Amino acid sequence: MHDAPSGMKAGLRWIALPASTAAILVTVVGVATTLPGQSTGVIVAAAVTLTVGAAATAFVTLIGSDTLAVDLAALVAVGLAGVVLAGLLPETPGFVLVYLALAGIAMRAPPAPAIVLGLIILGVLDLAYLLSGKIPVNGLSVSGLVSQDIGAAFVFAVGAFTRSARIARDEATQARARAEELLGQLQASQAAQAEAVALTERARLAREIHDILAHALSGLVLSLDTMELLARPGADAGPATMERMLEQIGRAQRIARDGLADTRRAISALRGDELPGPALLDRLVRDAAAATGVRATLSVTGPERPLPPEVGLALYRTAQEALTNTARYAGQGAAAELRLGYGDEGVELVIEDSRREAPAPPAAGLTFGGYGLTGMRERAELLGGSLTAGPTGTGFCVRLRLPARTWPVVPAEAGTGGPDEGGRDDREAVAEGYGGDGPGS
Repeated sequence: MHDAPSGMKAGLRWIALPASTAAILVTVVGVATTLPGQSTGVIVAAAVTLTVGAAATAFVTLIGSDTLAVDLAALVAVGLAGVVLAGLLPETPGFVLVYLALAGIAMRAPPAPAIVLGLIILGVLDLAYLLSGKIPVNGLSVSGLVSQDIGAAFVFAVGAFTRSARIARDEATQARARAEELLGQLQASQAAQAEAVALTERARLAREIHDILAHALSGLVLSLDTMELLARPGADAGPATMERMLEQIGRAQRIARDGLADTRRAISALRGDELPGPALLDRLVRDAAAATGVRATLSVTGPERPLPPEVGLALYRTAQEALTNTARYAGQGAAAELRLGYGDEGVELVIEDSRREAPAPPAAGLTFGGYGLTGMRERAELLGGSLTAGPTGTGFCVRLRLPARTWPVVPAEAGTGGPDEGGRDDREAVAEGYGGDGPGS
């Protein structure tokens, strides 16, 4: 019989249509063979009843409705047509229409209303046979009615089982479709996750190479500017000047080699190789003092312990940037103190510089370049820590804190920051810094 989903309508119609056609034909033939000799009223009533039953059957089988009540009304009409035929002509197979109606009701309606309607139709059928006054006839007796009712119950049970099987099949189809959808979403999520991991590694590599090149090129430019000043006309061309120029050439060569080595190290870091960390801070302090004339010192407190590569790298890059800014804003002869402390709650790096009452500005013509405390702050925040920077009574202080916990992977969308990418440097944003001719340190 008819079912709500359109796909089930077509599939069920291939079963219901032949069965319904056969039931109508059997009933019509049975009634037609018994009509001769019947009164005109009985013939007309039988013809009308057959017409109603056939029309209702055709509606349910071929057209149907999306409303359950309409379909059930049509099926009840089919069943009542069978009841009328059983009352008018008990010897005809009118019960076939009742069986057809019971099967349709069981296949279409939920169990509770289907059982109620089925019992009503079956009870009216038995009552029609009993009130016809023709029992027993042609071997039909009370025991025969019971057997007929058992057959009707069997037909009803087959219809109910068909409905349950159809519902189970629909649910299985929906579950399979949902599982396929979830599988597709899972595959898309895995692909997106793999892409995010790749982007994360690319961003980390790009950020590291950016920082390395910025530091190395700044050092090279500083050395070249220094040699240019020493070689200008009018400058002292004595042995001391030549020695200083050779020192700057050697320093530039060392910076270039270190920059190349650091770049290779950053690329190989994708294979898990070691990144720059606290172990290189001492060399960084010495190089900064030799290049800029800043008196820098390093002290370490607390029990040292291994740090994740990204944490050690953040410490190293922050120290680089802070020393570059000290040379840029505090001038030659300034002092910078680096304090690295290991604690139970994390690790802290403090870079604090001081200047004389009348600090000597950097020599004219010297070019400085850093890659921004903004980028360092981003590094700290991505690792769950913080970076603060601001003026003190005698200079400027940068404080980096990183917590002692599992540091997450740096997200791909995080940028490097720096003065070139995010506008002005942090020190340029603090007007109360070193003051003088330029922005605060």
